[in-house]
Amino acid sequence: MLKAYLDLMSQPSRALYIFLKYTKIPHTIHPVALRKGEHLQPEFTKINPFKVVPVIDDDGFLLPESVAILQYLCNKHNIHSLYPKDLQQRAKIEAFTHWQHLNLRFAGGGLFQSLLIQPLATGKPIDEARVQLSKKVLKASLGKIEQIYLKDTPFLNSDSLSIADILGVCEVMQVQMGLGMDVPTHYPKVAKWIELVRESVGASIFDDAHSFILKAGEKVKMMEVPVPKL
Repeated sequence: MLKAYLDLMSQPSRALYIFLKYTKIPHTIHPVALRKGEHLQPEFTKINPFKVVPVIDDDGFLLPESVAILQYLCNKHNIHSLYPKDLQQRAKIEAFTHWQHLNLRFAGGGLFQSLLIQPLATGKPIDEARVQLSKKVLKASLGKIEQIYLKDTPFLNSDSLSIADILGVCEVMQVQMGLGMDVPTHYPKVAKWIELVRESVGASIFDDAHSFILKAGEKVKMMEVPVPKL
């Protein structure tokens, strides 16, 4: 049976979790607590020498990288609804998954790391320069999602749910839910898309995947972290 190693604090891990629950592919979840350094332990580095999550073990076939994992599983299980067979439609989905790494993911991850993870882990002050750069890239990324990826379609470059939406929504929720940034007010198309993805995969699956990041958001409020406004 497929083994999925993940941590729900991680955006790509949540995407894999949602994907597996939604598609009902038989699997077992193996939590890897990043905050405890479990990804650095020898037992895990044998599975993924890159020391990151998620990673899957499919009967001995080890595969890291969330995009590659979702593509592989769609191909293996013929899940064409999430990863179309049509080459042009598939290319549109892949265009987003390639773009998001150095845009949406770079920005949201940078903010979350700079404002919460690194100060807690190191005791050092917040890196304001990185915060401002990440905020700038985040605003540009959310703007492009509204103006380009959701311009003519309800989902990202598509009339139906795809792996692009599952990956992308987890990145946005990292700042909306994890940091309490007001995405809906400033980006109404993005807000509508988030709700559509949530309804499409199932509210219970979506909410369960994001329960851990919700707790992080509560911690951010309690600590009065200076989260920048959009």
